[in-house]
Amino acid sequence: MLCFGSMASAQYTRTDHFDAAVLTLQRCTASSKTGEQHALIVSLRALNDQTLRPFFQSLTKSASWSSRVDGILGLAELSARRDIDIALLNQLSAEDRSTVLRNAVGFRLIQPETIREILKIKDLPLLDVVVLNAELHRVGEKVSGSGLETAVTDPSDEISGLAAALLLENGNESPWKIFTAQLATRSPEIRNVAIQELTRAVQLYCIRASIAPIVQIVQDPSYTVPTRMIVTGAALALDPAIGRTEWRKFTAQERGQSAVVRAGLQLMSQEKIAEAGLGSSLRNGEPLVEAIADAIEANASGDPNALASALEVVIDRANRPSAEWVVKRAAFLPPPLAAQVWKYLLVWFLTAPANTTALSTVILDCASRLALVDAGTIENLIRLSENERQFQEILILALCNAATPEAATVAERLRGSLSRRGDALAILAIARGKPTLAPDFLRELGIVAAGGGDLDPTLLVQSAWLFARHSGKADQALLQIQNK
Repeated sequence: MLCFGSMASAQYTRTDHFDAAVLTLQRCTASSKTGEQHALIVSLRALNDQTLRPFFQSLTKSASWSSRVDGILGLAELSARRDIDIALLNQLSAEDRSTVLRNAVGFRLIQPETIREILKIKDLPLLDVVVLNAELHRVGEKVSGSGLETAVTDPSDEISGLAAALLLENGNESPWKIFTAQLATRSPEIRNVAIQELTRAVQLYCIRASIAPIVQIVQDPSYTVPTRMIVTGAALALDPAIGRTEWRKFTAQERGQSAVVRAGLQLMSQEKIAEAGLGSSLRNGEPLVEAIADAIEANASGDPNALASALEVVIDRANRPSAEWVVKRAAFLPPPLAAQVWKYLLVWFLTAPANTTALSTVILDCASRLALVDAGTIENLIRLSENERQFQEILILALCNAATPEAATVAERLRGSLSRRGDALAILAIARGKPTLAPDFLRELGIVAAGGGDLDPTLLVQSAWLFARHSGKADQALLQIQNK
């Protein structure tokens, strides 16, 4: 009788956790004026879990436009070719289709053959035509050209400028003249915004031929320092010779601390080695600027060890922008050196003044990168930071993001020594990184999925789905969600 009662109680608890998990998952399909359902679905997409395919398929028939979009994108992310389904795309309104296309381009979820099929659609909005052609160019495919000439005369500077840049890349200069004539009629404020947006697009889609004429445009004194900085950064990336010339000119004219730091970070971040001596034109005796100048020279030396050491000095002087740029620049170092720099930043953060909490998003990015290559170092840092709860939780969240067996093993060793939320995150990391769960882990995951871990809704919904899947009840959960 006692044994039977114990078993019945355990079974009741598991069922209760499953019901709670289903209720959480149902929030993904409940209408919300706050946009919560979109955030929850995006969180499920981040799991990259093939067993969610039926769920995303059901979303494509949702009454909510954002859910339909998320469904198509979720299926594309799980497809072998990472490509959107044209048949599903054709079921959407023109507006929803455009939303899918622009997101698919942004997330790299569309293949050239699919783009060419879509470009055959009649009355495709000009912005879609231009963006899809730009994506073809980015991946090294021949631009179709169809519709671009029409787009050049569009009243939108965004559409006209990008179309003209693509045609200029193909050797057709006349459309660029049309665009610049249109741009000249705008107020200085609108011209600045238009050139900033165009420059970002040109850099994103690697449209090199337009860099020189854009640089020429911003020589006009009506263009602001931020606009010129954006143009200089794009020039450094796409045409280093022009970029270095403009960079020298900019740093000679603009000696304010903010401008000097930003210009230095732009040059420091370049993968293509800059010529030696450029860093000296930046120097002003201020510690952060001097450290960035040294990193520029280390970059020019071609010695990755010297660059890694120089980046660590920049970290010692770090503010949020410089720390963010260092994390990204380190990603292009050999993996052991990249891990060294990321570890250095995390250790620095652990002992930094309290006002560095503004760096938390940079720290999560840094820790997530490190967790993929060296989960053991993340474990050591968590143990060292036992009195820094917020920092610990950021590091454990990085283990969740890694979603690897190594990260799961680290989380398993840490479980029980953390805060309530930290332990919940550790259970989530284990569930994400292991193909199966032992009964005690499954029970604890059920508690977390039922709301017993102080997780925010986006992490709670991941826990709920993983509990259903690890329980062998994914199909049952999907059926209940779809029926709801």
